[in-house]
Amino acid sequence: MEIEYDLSSIKMASEFILKNSTSNTFLFSGIIGAGKTTLIKQLCKDMGVMDNVNSPTYSIINEYLSKDRPVFHMDLFRVKKEEINNLGLFEYLTGENKVIIEWPEIIINQISKDYCHIKIDYNNDNMRTLKINNSI
Repeated sequence: MEIEYDLSSIKMASEFILKNSTSNTFLFSGIIGAGKTTLIKQLCKDMGVMDNVNSPTYSIINEYLSKDRPVFHMDLFRVKKEEINNLGLFEYLTGENKVIIEWPEIIINQISKDYCHIKIDYNNDNMRTLKINNSI
């Protein structure tokens, strides 16, 4: 499944993800500047997050309050493979937690639960192509 969108239609892209996802775990891939964090801010808003959403580039994991349960937002861009187990990342993937992971490539083959993989391609004309792949 895929759609094209620009920043003026980012809410539509977020709603597309929520409508077509079969999981509470969202993996976001795309080049730097593709708009992953910008889309995640809207996605969090649409999931009822009441906190200010920021990129966890340096903190690695942010926790946001929402109407029903916390949302955990991770950025694995700076994480080294040998650090993964020490960070306890997989503990967040248990149960019904809502988890959003930017730069998931380092752990994607180790995730044992269903997830929604969202790939964003940035086109030259400020359009983005969003592709959703649900693992089952």
